[in-house]
Amino acid sequence: MKTSEWLKKYDITLKKKFGQNFLNSNNIPLKIAEKSGLTKNDYVIEIGPGAGTLTEELLKSAEAVHSFEIDYTLIPLLKDRFKDYNNFILYNIDFLEYNLSEFNEKHPVYIANIPYNISSPILEKIFTETPDFKYAVLMVQKEFGERVAAISGKDYSPLSIFVQTYCNVKKLIDVPSSNFIPQPKIDSVVIKLEPHNLYGKTDKKFFDFVHRCFSQRRKTIKNNLKNFCGNSDEILDKLEISPMTRPENISVDNYIKMFDLYKKMNP
Repeated sequence: MKTSEWLKKYDITLKKKFGQNFLNSNNIPLKIAEKSGLTKNDYVIEIGPGAGTLTEELLKSAEAVHSFEIDYTLIPLLKDRFKDYNNFILYNIDFLEYNLSEFNEKHPVYIANIPYNISSPILEKIFTETPDFKYAVLMVQKEFGERVAAISGKDYSPLSIFVQTYCNVKKLIDVPSSNFIPQPKIDSVVIKLEPHNLYGKTDKKFFDFVHRCFSQRRKTIKNNLKNFCGNSDEILDKLEISPMTRPENISVDNYIKMFDLYKKMNP
């Protein structure tokens, strides 16, 4: 059955407070499962299975699928739909409140159509609680995906830097809004995040530093730095960064170097 038929069968009304836009296409979940590179040895964590359209494809390929669904009205539907799958583990809980550290030794794979209104907190939780995750394949709002992948320009932001200090970002597929119910105003994109070890483990102080560097995007990096750093000229000079450069034109690598110098000069 299609998503709309499952929802009708259980008389379920979608809720705006949970940011629910469910896939109503069987083709897109198939593409996601195929392009994710999922294997029989993978432990998948799915955030917000909804009516289970994507879940069904994941269960065919993975060792286990741990699905977190906050909406209790969807639990009977999911239990019924996947009653014959012994690799389906369902959690009726808010994903953001669950301690994920128990999964870290399994090097989990995250695959999900994540709620757009909590995309950033979800990424932060994945990176901080399961730093040894294998990879993540996430369907996000197109605008959000473009910011995550940006390396300079208007879409480049603290979010871009936050994600890219942990991962390489790759776009897998575009998903038009017509594939969802209810149909959102904006299209989606599926991105793959693959962890790298370029910078080691960064900390929250680094991301606070980056946010301060972007506090006024239209101003130069010197103007933003000098608001909280008395060594701004020296830092920029050592890294050969023009003081007239705008925050959106400084690479992730240089932000890491700036922060390292900032810490040394301001212990």
